[in-house]
Amino acid sequence: MKLLVPDRMKRYDEFAIETWGIPSAVLMENAGRTSYRLLKDEYLRPGSRLAVFCGRGNNGGDGFVIARYAFRDGFDTTVYLLGRPEELKGDALLNMNLYGSIGGTTVSCPDNLDQARNGLREAHIVIDAIFGTGLSKEVGGVEGEAIEAINGSAARVIAVDVPSGLDAARGVPLGTAVRAHHTYTFGYGKTGHLLYEGPAHTGKLTVIDISLPGHAEDELGIDAYGVDGDMLRGFIKRRSPASHKGSYGHVVVIAGSAGKTGAACMASEAALRIGAGLVTLVIPRSLNPIVAAKLTEVMTFPVDDGGMGSFPLSAFDPIMEFMEGKDVCIMGPGLSTSPETMELVRKLYEKAQVQFVIDADGVNSFDGHLSLLNHKAGRAILTPHPGEFGRLTAMGPRQVNEDRLAVGSRFVQDHGVDLVLKGAGTTIFSRDKRIFINPTGNPALAKGGTGDILTGLIGGLVAQGYSLTEAAMFGVYLHGYSADTWVERHTSMDMVAGDILSGLSEALRDIGDGTDRVYINRSL
Repeated sequence: MKLLVPDRMKRYDEFAIETWGIPSAVLMENAGRTSYRLLKDEYLRPGSRLAVFCGRGNNGGDGFVIARYAFRDGFDTTVYLLGRPEELKGDALLNMNLYGSIGGTTVSCPDNLDQARNGLREAHIVIDAIFGTGLSKEVGGVEGEAIEAINGSAARVIAVDVPSGLDAARGVPLGTAVRAHHTYTFGYGKTGHLLYEGPAHTGKLTVIDISLPGHAEDELGIDAYGVDGDMLRGFIKRRSPASHKGSYGHVVVIAGSAGKTGAACMASEAALRIGAGLVTLVIPRSLNPIVAAKLTEVMTFPVDDGGMGSFPLSAFDPIMEFMEGKDVCIMGPGLSTSPETMELVRKLYEKAQVQFVIDADGVNSFDGHLSLLNHKAGRAILTPHPGEFGRLTAMGPRQVNEDRLAVGSRFVQDHGVDLVLKGAGTTIFSRDKRIFINPTGNPALAKGGTGDILTGLIGGLVAQGYSLTEAAMFGVYLHGYSADTWVERHTSMDMVAGDILSGLSEALRDIGDGTDRVYINRSL
């Protein structure tokens, strides 16, 4: 799925109108007519009653087109206009008049929602056509009241282009935003549909073709891509019948400290489960008996720690010698923030000639030492959550989440590393300036250990010859998809990190044969 921010989407509309000569009214008709056709096929039943909430701009015009077709087909349809008819202009005015010309009812609600509230109580379907992608300020007044009333309704809510009140670029509710069951968006998906709180408001997402010229992408560009199975199937590697364990790489995992051996074990097992040929966990010697009892297939390489339960700086030479000829190093899960350990992380990163996947305390080790990241430009990927990323960049987690595209892009450009910024709408930033937003996953992942599993998946894929960007896309999608299939059978409360690995086979099979299902909103 190709994704745009609103400013670029506006340029596509202008290109279609001014360069190709497609009248704006035709674009609006295409959007509204196709939305109605999908609505009728999926949601309308004999006797369905529709309440269509229209704003005064072009999004309201789309709503009037839907209302016209619904009324024409005999459905009980009422439009609630959040304003006065004389305030409409252009295509929105044209379509309001067309709807009225066939006898459609419009109730003007410039100041209060008394009639609209009554209509909501009787409606089976609510169409949200209040605000479009151009909204940039917090919602208030009668529009804010309407959004709250829609959210309190028992009817099924269908949003037109973007749920009203949602920032279509950042996925941030601007004061309040409609929570839709399904969103019909036009031309391209918007980045805000998949980012941060966007999925919870968007619900199911359908992109509608409104006849925008495809070659415009060459001139106008794309802001991001939504990861999907088709994309992954384009680069998934086939396994040769003549292959052996050496064909699939050797992963070195540097992880664990006293009380955090579980993180080291989960990352190691995930790397093996995703197909790496060999995995060795480098562990402080005093902790080796613990991890050796937990892990059967994973090898261990104990290093002297003087009984500290964490990595000393003196471990540098033996680890460097051991890493010679290995394919990738995962560094960070459960490491601790011991000053010696953090210095060791930085020194290994700077000197070792392998690719790196850096997570958790490995990321924290670069707080105040960001310039060192550039030593592995093109050979490292960081996988922080917003808190860890915020520490690196002197921002709070909320600041990170509310401007993920900008802060992630800037970081990658400054330091030459790939980045997986975890969280709702996990986002992958590639050094070649491509951005990929992952649509899989749900609140079941909000538990300790799930990030360690993800790090292991990415590292195991890198060992098999996938590029850093490919490994990130594949690993993140699998990780979320496995959690989604868990929730189909259980709940988002009872899953633990290890259950992700239990569902890995099914996820790989579904993606491989093209039967994977993507759920954008998984809140239960």
